Amino acid sequence: MSRTRKTVLIISSIVVALVLVVLIGLAVLVAALRRGEPSIENNSVLTLRIAGSLPDYMPDDPLRKLFGNTDQSLTGLILQFKKAKVDDRIKVIVIEINMFGAGWGKTEEIRDAIADFRSSGKPVYAYMEYATDKEYYLASSCDKIYLAPPGELFINGLGADVLFFRGSLDKLGIYPDMVQVGKYKTAVETFTRKDMSDANREFMNSLLDDLFNRYV
Repeated sequence: MSRTRKTVLIISSIVVALVLVVLIGLAVLVAALRRGEPSIENNSVLTLRIAGSLPDYMPDDPLRKLFGNTDQSLTGLILQFKKAKVDDRIKVIVIEINMFGAGWGKTEEIRDAIADFRSSGKPVYAYMEYATDKEYYLASSCDKIYLAPPGELFINGLGADVLFFRGSLDKLGIYPDMVQVGKYKTAVETFTRKDMSDANREFMNSLLDDLFNRYV
């Protein structure tokens, strides 16, 4: 076989492989886009999984779902509760609570959505396998809580870690030149101090007390 013929065969094989990959990709994409809404029967149970960082918004991109990224947004999650509230086919919601990365503010929003759904007379049940204070706080807004037999519940109370970099900056010969307006404007203290000021400690304790009172 001549060298030219070998080159032609190699190029042809590469082109055919690329065409096949493109066709398969298009077929999968079309299948993903053509997926219709699921059929919902009467007396259905809606299961919602609460996990991840729960960003405020997540674009509805079919390619993102195609590659296994199933992260949901806080807005989308709350919308599911609102839809289920007025959907007579949905009789109960079961939320599967995993250890999620959302903060206490978003947790409050989900609790409000659960309370709004329960005002329709429909129950909400929570299922957990591992949970800390925040996950249990969310679950406590439901009618019942179910914990897997081998599951673990870490109710350790609240605490705060505050970082100070002034010592490291001194070793590097860096002096932070910042202006602090008011004793409770303590954000700059991360760079200007080596320990907590009384005002910073007072503020942090008041924040933890507020969260803990809500939790109780």
